Amino acid sequence: MVGKMGRPFGVRGFGRISVLSDNPDRFLGDRGKPFRLATPSRFHEKSRRLVLEDTEWKGNLLLVKWEGIDSPETLREISGWDIFWEGPDDWVPEDPETQKISDLIGMNVFDSVTGFAVGYIIGFYERPGQDLLAIDAKGREVLCPFVEPLVPRIDRERREVYVQWGIVGI
Repeated sequence: MVGKMGRPFGVRGFGRISVLSDNPDRFLGDRGKPFRLATPSRFHEKSRRLVLEDTEWKGNLLLVKWEGIDSPETLREISGWDIFWEGPDDWVPEDPETQKISDLIGMNVFDSVTGFAVGYIIGFYERPGQDLLAIDAKGREVLCPFVEPLVPRIDRERREVYVQWGIVGI
């Protein structure tokens, strides 16, 4: 998820968005590119593929305009929906030590103290204040803040993530 659709702004079909992407140029450099918008439910019962027509800054608000969405009434139908990037993941962090959270999906998770396997990464939630790893622990989703004290080690070659399970898995 790279953003969340907000309320309409004005009368020309622009809407507010909350940017949740780790790519600082997401939306601003994506005019003419496709996105998938889906209802905010676990199974995404409704979704629409929309092409970004325009972006605009109004103070500290980032506004977007989707092709075919030309009125506030039409935009209200997708307000609150999650926004997903449909193009290739072409953004590479400048710092090679930076971990792209999407690269961790499918990695096995181990307790950093005991070394025992506890599950695997099934997804993540990008939040403005704190990204969260979603771990499948025997069929139960456990959320782990993606910070170094709780995720002290990632072994990319072995595809293993070590977490402070005594804190996270409770």
